[in-house]
Amino acid sequence: MSGKESLSLDEFATAPRRQRSPATPAPDRAPDESLAAPQSAPAPAATEETAKGPVSGEASKALRQMKRERMKGASHFVNVNLDRETKRRLKLASFNMETSMQHLMEKAIRQYLDANGF
Repeated sequence: MSGKESLSLDEFATAPRRQRSPATPAPDRAPDESLAAPQSAPAPAATEETAKGPVSGEASKALRQMKRERMKGASHFVNVNLDRETKRRLKLASFNMETSMQHLMEKAIRQYLDANGF
């Protein structure tokens, strides 16, 4: 095929689209079952929407209370910028004492606060 030749859409074989009609019953159902099912389906959906409002408010309130209870004992983080020498000393102390740097920092902060009456 040279650069001047081009293909048109008519030259491509395409399958025709299937037409779906919502009124045709499913082949495995009896005709009376297919008519009964669409009438019963919208009713529960309507009741769920009306009942969702008050339940949703109670659920969100319960969720907020649960989050508050969980946060009472939770850890809160503090970031500290250390110069290289202080960080090296902290790391060496943690290695020598076989404990984490975080534990040493927590212990030092508690000791400082207790010593200064906070």
